[in-house]
Amino acid sequence: MRNPGGYAVITSPEQARVNFDKFRCDEISAGITEVDTFTCFHCAKVMHVKTKAPMDDVGSMCRNCMKMVCPRCASGPCVPFLKKLELEEKRFQALRSYGLA
Repeated sequence: MRNPGGYAVITSPEQARVNFDKFRCDEISAGITEVDTFTCFHCAKVMHVKTKAPMDDVGSMCRNCMKMVCPRCASGPCVPFLKKLELEEKRFQALRSYGLA
């Protein structure tokens, strides 16, 4: 990944297979696997990026906000997560002012 947003270290107490997102790692002998990660800008989901995975499997880049998004948010409208939070706060404040919250 050219510009990863983070790095995940997944440890297991015993030798096992590790499943994350829709990828399956090979059996890890030491119980440790390491992957790059990014956070979807539209839903705040942390995505694990398998080494040399095609970009279509991992996610996409929103052409409106120019941020990385998960496959589920790639086809939808550009509504950033912080904008969703602001709208929810305004809704709550309105309901509270009406005495409904």
